[in-house]
Amino acid sequence: MRKRAAFAAARFGFLLPLILVLSACVARGPFIAPSMAEGARTSVELDATPFFPQDRYQCGPAALAMTLGASDVTTTPEELVPLVYLPARKGSLQVEMQATPRKFERLSYVLSPNFDSIVAELNAGRPVLVLHNYGLPAWPKWHYAVVIGYDSARDRFILRSGTKRRDEWRARTFMVAWHHAHRWAMVVLRPGEIPVNADPRLYLQAAADFERGARPEAALRAFDAAVKRWPAEPVAWIGRGTAQYRAGRLTEASQDYAAAVRIDANHAGARNNYAQALLELGCPRRAREQLSAIDGSSLQSPLREAVSDTRVQVDAAVAQTTADSPECTIPVGGY
Repeated sequence: MRKRAAFAAARFGFLLPLILVLSACVARGPFIAPSMAEGARTSVELDATPFFPQDRYQCGPAALAMTLGASDVTTTPEELVPLVYLPARKGSLQVEMQATPRKFERLSYVLSPNFDSIVAELNAGRPVLVLHNYGLPAWPKWHYAVVIGYDSARDRFILRSGTKRRDEWRARTFMVAWHHAHRWAMVVLRPGEIPVNADPRLYLQAAADFERGARPEAALRAFDAAVKRWPAEPVAWIGRGTAQYRAGRLTEASQDYAAAVRIDANHAGARNNYAQALLELGCPRRAREQLSAIDGSSLQSPLREAVSDTRVQVDAAVAQTTADSPECTIPVGGY
């Protein structure tokens, strides 16, 4: 009797998380409210999104190929398998799914874990790659799919999933599977695109990750969009300045770094980059002024080493100038 009671208690405890999720679903009305759709839109279907039937364990490469294809990248699941598929795990991890678009000069951005973000991206014409768990939290069964539309009147999402080109899901059912996968959803962006409900900190981190391997012009488009969207964000100006610097446009880079310093006078990274650009423009004295304003005692590695290296270069350049050396004049621009 005790064993039976213990088993019943254990089973109840196991099912409780699922019961709570389902009861929360029952307690509310439609998940996809018409008011969530911009311009009073009640339905969207991005039918031009490519479709690749997903074989067993290949849902990651196929879902990513579809999402990349919607952003004008020509690729196939077979091409992506070596990049995202882990044979030992018989699947793909989110970290690889996020990193791989950068190899095709695309940014990846993880959305906020709510329906509004998915609907907003669909309204903007971007399909959303989602992770589902068709099992339970303790016994997961992971699956990637691509959301290509919704119908708020019928409370349905439309997916490219598995071997189905058009798979309709009730929003409540979708929510349970998505919730058990920690509500992970991602969009692929062309350089210059920003998600509708983007968090500036998260977007700028995504842009910085993208910038490391991107062409300067592509990185410039990504950060230029950020400057226009968030003109008071110093990191947006620093990112654009670095893209300008990499493209060899030192004057424009210095102007962007100057804008970042005007927004945040205590930003050591902005001042260091500004000093480096000024130095290469032949303005070592002005570069030294920027370095003098940095509080070195609060710097952490590797920024501390970068500032120290810039200071050595600037001091050497200043030592070679004379009292009658002409002062350089760099146009001031930016915010």
